[in-house]
Parts: sequence; C-alpha cells; structure tokens
Amino acid sequence: MAESARRVRDGGGSDVVRRLIARPIRIDVTRPSAPAPVYEAEPDEDEGEAENADLARLRGEMLVMKAVLQAERQESAHLRAQVRSVAEAEPLTPEARAVRDRWSSLVDRLLLAPR
Repeated sequence: MAESARRVRDGGGSDVVRRLIARPIRIDVTRPSAPAPVYEAEPDEDEGEAENADLARLRGEMLVMKAVLQAERQESAHLRAQVRSVAEAEPLTPEARAVRDRWSSLVDRLLLAPR
C-alpha cells in the first residue's frame, strides 16, 4: 500500500497506462457537423494496411489496459486479505495475554516515571 502511494506521489507508472486512462475527449460544439462525403472508390491497399495497423495498435492498448486492470484487481484482493487477517485476529492464549500485560505495565511505568 505504501509502495502504491509512493508510486502515485512520485508520478511513477507507465506512460502508456496514463495515456489510456487520461485520454482527453475533445468535442467542438461551435462548428455544425456537416455530413461526411461518401466516396465510391475501391479501397486502396495502403488504407487497408493503415487500418490493420490501427487495429493492431488498438488491440495492443486494450491488452495493456486489461493487464493493468487485472493487476489492480489482484492487488486489491491481496490488500483485502491482509486487512481481513488483521481484523479477524485469533484470540490470545493466556500466556500471550500475560506477556502483553507485562509489556503494558512496563511501558506505563516508563511513561509515568518521574524525571
């Protein structure tokens, strides 16, 4: 948890992930939208390659985002398990209670001792 906070504070992490998550949405409201021109020409091979490259890039970005989400889920589950183990502590044995009481009385004496 401290490591995650340090990464967030220091700005660590992947630039790809930050770009994917914080992608700006630009909407130009001032211009009326005109219908897009329709072309009846045959698709060019270069256009097909560009579309395939875009599709491959988008698939890669999607895989990165899925990996980030999976890592976040795993970290959350791990943190929940740690919190659950601390919250559901087993009851102390009589010997452990005696040791805890001795340490408590020692700390009280040290704190309350005149200087």
